[in-house]
Amino acid sequence: MKAETFPVYYQNYIELVPQGTKVQELFDYSLKELFKSLVMVSEEQANQAYAEGKWSIKDIVQHLIDTERIFCFRALSFARGEQAEIFGYDHNAYVNQAAAKQRSLKGLLEELKQLRVSTKDLFASFDDEMLKRKGKANGHELSVEEIRLIIIGHEMHHLKVIESKYLYA
Repeated sequence: MKAETFPVYYQNYIELVPQGTKVQELFDYSLKELFKSLVMVSEEQANQAYAEGKWSIKDIVQHLIDTERIFCFRALSFARGEQAEIFGYDHNAYVNQAAAKQRSLKGLLEELKQLRVSTKDLFASFDDEMLKRKGKANGHELSVEEIRLIIIGHEMHHLKVIESKYLYA
């Protein structure tokens, strides 16, 4: 899928999704890349933000968990024919309420890994017709298939932020 076919808000995520790989395999790829980058990060590093008002690495991982769950709910709803618009969420408020710094980075990554298994199973359960079904969330019409790519691209976006602002800055 071409990034231009997505709502503008999601296009920068889609541009980060590697081409030429089976979409379902991209779930493993993006998670593996994230884990490779975070394997040597200490708890102290994971609790630090690169600037005032910015999220820590733990906050980012918690955000990835929350967002993946929300997008899976949207995908399930649309696949099952939901007609009502699904409201958006305030990701900053979610991060502020999550208390990620009270958790270990290892625990957060383990939760993300377990969630990814469930996410892969969910998308594998959808047939071609279900993947093409659309719904409206946060003012944007999206197909189930597009949501799958947004989850992957969103993770790749935050990996890029982690690498550029925290690890290789």
